[in-house]
Amino acid sequence: MVGAGNAAACAALAARDSGADVIMVESAPVEERGGNSTYTAGAMRFAYATVDEYASVAGPLSEADLTSVDLGSYTEAEFYDDMFRVTEFRTDMDLCEVLVTRSRPTLQWMRTQGIRFQPSLGRQAFRVEGKFKFWGGVSCEVWGGGPGLVEALLSTAERKGVRIFYETPAIALLCDDYGVRGVRVRHRGQTHEFVAGSVVLACGGFESNAEMRARYLGANWDLAKVRGTRFNTGAGIRMALEIGAMPYGHWSGAHSVAWDQNAPAFGDLRVGDAYQ
Repeated sequence: MVGAGNAAACAALAARDSGADVIMVESAPVEERGGNSTYTAGAMRFAYATVDEYASVAGPLSEADLTSVDLGSYTEAEFYDDMFRVTEFRTDMDLCEVLVTRSRPTLQWMRTQGIRFQPSLGRQAFRVEGKFKFWGGVSCEVWGGGPGLVEALLSTAERKGVRIFYETPAIALLCDDYGVRGVRVRHRGQTHEFVAGSVVLACGGFESNAEMRARYLGANWDLAKVRGTRFNTGAGIRMALEIGAMPYGHWSGAHSVAWDQNAPAFGDLRVGDAYQ
């Protein structure tokens, strides 16, 4: 398993629960683990039609919650509509179907892995006639946000016997005429090879790689500041392309926001940064 964010940790736990021996390699030190998952608010989008379906993810709701919150619904049809609208229909229909139809069962499974969810009242709700209503189809979030998500998943992984190597970037895939056989890594200045039956690349995109930003996003994107991890260097993409993987998807767009000119090159703007 290459990476240690939400996707990598969930894949590692699923593999471990199926009986596999799992190794995770993470470029970051333990203090910066988790990739961009650590920088998120932990909001989760899933389809539900009733209060009971919602509670199967967020947990039992008190009478006070039911009195003060209008949970409404977020149906599969609404989820599809949002996917098509946001992507302008540039979405893989098979993967989109999996995303939508498996959204609630996936979060239910995450609860079994130690993740706690709650109504997203602080970010995604507004009060109307005495009741909170959600907007944007996002009514649920992880306790502790992104850092809480990463901490819970990786703690569960360690408890279940997943071995995690920090400060261990993957540098190449091991392959032969029959397929991928493992991964080559650098750990404490030395090169090691892990032979494996399967390798999962879950190590993020290329947003913290200035050269790749300029190549795929255009001029001046190399100067952008990254509101996230400094370890998403596109290594997984590079390693896959080097052994002949087919590029897929739309690489010339990005999520970007206005950001303070005094912000650090990577990571969130901390209190006081704007005044240094």
